[in-house]
Amino acid sequence: MTEEFFPLGEPERLGLGTLKIYQPSAIFKFTVDPLLLAAFLQVRSQETVLDLGTGAGVIPLWLAGYRGVRQVVGLELQPPVAALARRNVALNQLTGRITIVEGDLRNPPPELTARRFDWVVSNPPYWPPANHHVPASPLQAVAKFELTCNLSEVVMAAARFCREGGRVGLIHLPERLTDLLSTMRAARLEPKRLCLVHPKPEAAPHRVLVEGIKGGRPGLKVTKPLFIHGPDGVFSPEMNAVYEGRGLTEVL
Repeated sequence: MTEEFFPLGEPERLGLGTLKIYQPSAIFKFTVDPLLLAAFLQVRSQETVLDLGTGAGVIPLWLAGYRGVRQVVGLELQPPVAALARRNVALNQLTGRITIVEGDLRNPPPELTARRFDWVVSNPPYWPPANHHVPASPLQAVAKFELTCNLSEVVMAAARFCREGGRVGLIHLPERLTDLLSTMRAARLEPKRLCLVHPKPEAAPHRVLVEGIKGGRPGLKVTKPLFIHGPDGVFSPEMNAVYEGRGLTEVL
């Protein structure tokens, strides 16, 4: 299966800067979650980054295009989605900074097996399939549900590809925070920084951002919460800053 099965249509704006993205509805529409994760990372331009389950390439595009990161690899299991990510990289003229690799994080392709990265990040599938209605589209189902990999497998892959002393960044659901933190510690990815994301000030958090250090010492810092919308229902100043491509440390 190739991207020719999916009319690309016109590219849409990605954030408030110059980046654009093809996102045909037959595959999926990106959410705010990968943008939050990309903003959460305290990554330097010279550091290497691996994005596990990159989808249409939102996180690599954001890091390379807005955060100035010079070497990002996106690993994607589904061939048509990997092809779409490559089209998005070419669309934004970032082929010198971003490489899209097709393969399974549980059984990595040869070009990745020996590599170690300063950062490994992932916006993984959130839900076990038994607990929710699974979309009819196989591409959307794999992106959202633990059909081809589960949380433990994502964390173990992150630990495998992260260099000693390197960092891992993940976004997930608050209801699975205990699973996430305990799985990270078991993989020697010591949780070091955590941010709760709320839809609006009076609402409970609906996402959690976590950073771990491979082989790090215990000690977790909980940052100020991020509110996506203000009391008036419009985007908060912090969320507008995220859309501008800035890091969360600049606004929280």
